[in-house]
Amino acid sequence: MTYHNAVKYIKNALPSSAGEHMSERVEYLCRLIDNPQKKIKYIRLAGTNGKTISSEMLASVLSLSGYNVCTLNMSKLDDVRDNIKVNCKQLDIPQFTHQIQTVASLCTLMRERVKQAKAELEASGSLSDALSDIPLALLEDNASLFPTHSEILLLAMLCYCKSYKCDVCIIESANTDPDPSLFLPAPFAAVICGAIPSGDKRQIARIKHYIQRGISEVVSAPQDPTAYKTISDTCAAINCRLSVPVRSALSLKQLSLIGSRFVYGNEEYRLSLCGRFQTTNAITAIEALKLLRRSGYNIPIEAEKNGLMQVRIPSRFEVLSVSPTIITDSTYQNEAVETVCESLFDFSEITGRSLSLCLPKDPDLLRRYLGALEARGYTVDEVFTLCDNEEEIKSLSSVLSDSQTITACPTVKALSKELIVKRSSYALLLVSGSSRFTSPIRLEIMRHLQF
Repeated sequence: MTYHNAVKYIKNALPSSAGEHMSERVEYLCRLIDNPQKKIKYIRLAGTNGKTISSEMLASVLSLSGYNVCTLNMSKLDDVRDNIKVNCKQLDIPQFTHQIQTVASLCTLMRERVKQAKAELEASGSLSDALSDIPLALLEDNASLFPTHSEILLLAMLCYCKSYKCDVCIIESANTDPDPSLFLPAPFAAVICGAIPSGDKRQIARIKHYIQRGISEVVSAPQDPTAYKTISDTCAAINCRLSVPVRSALSLKQLSLIGSRFVYGNEEYRLSLCGRFQTTNAITAIEALKLLRRSGYNIPIEAEKNGLMQVRIPSRFEVLSVSPTIITDSTYQNEAVETVCESLFDFSEITGRSLSLCLPKDPDLLRRYLGALEARGYTVDEVFTLCDNEEEIKSLSSVLSDSQTITACPTVKALSKELIVKRSSYALLLVSGSSRFTSPIRLEIMRHLQF
């Protein structure tokens, strides 16, 4: 298998949301490689947003403390090698390809054994000892013998952990059902990242389910009263320790376009990440590191401080240019839009409150941004988008007022060039949307800025 074929194998797999996940399938595939899931120690990261930042923060600190850390993100990312990292770095191409090849070979072996088992049942009505461990669910006619996208990633991580010693794994849960990682034994701890909207009953139910599986300790980001009560009551019911960052122990010393400085628990920290919300992610990570220390991990305070400071993630409220100010952020959820706009407001004395937006051709996302920005006193002058369909451009234009203009370009290169050419006409530009939208634009802008 080549790297190109490995990428195709993952991207062509059924999406996890298709409802094709079968725990029996994952269980049997793991059995074929001697059940590596029984030998890993892992932390689960759950919640609506902030999981990737928290994962990077924890992995950065742990790796600086001398531990081998494997992280798994089961969401669909533009670069599939970002799904599995070791000590904050992608697996190299040969390593990554080898793990995906191993998963593909296991699936082929599973299909061959199921085919052989069906033939035995048809011939004699029973299975030989060699095939008796195949789950009956896999022998049904409608059973899918092809893994979903997230199953492939989970199995690839387990194959890596089987071959290379990992002191701890960090598994970032996807916000889609079903979740194949629930097949794993319960983690020794969980971290709930970001604020869960009180109306998001599905997410709250998912969090309850994670806790009720038998976790001994939970760290949660600050929550609203409804979500906090649910989490607290669920932890109390199973005698699970719950830790929440103490907001009164946080003192912001500096917020700037190149990072932030804050004091928490009498220790001073620096972040290379911008935005007030990143300090909330950081103190949640700090509480999770206290949990790890209680669990026996030796984490020096200097490794903690340096590890947090070293974290940088592309398009996570990332400042590409200061004059004019160009910020990219991979945002599409309602609560995340509010968070980004609040972070922009923190720098309004520096940037002013007049800006341009670059968004996907999504009228609902545009409405959310316009509403959140106008509520904070911002004026949106121009909207840039990637679109070559006249009807879709009209749909976006209908959201705008008469004083606001829209510029639509057919390609990423054309759009990025337009953003650079017009940079003298705006003081602040926010490029936002899913990572699939923001990432290529970010790369093109950076390429232009270098010349």
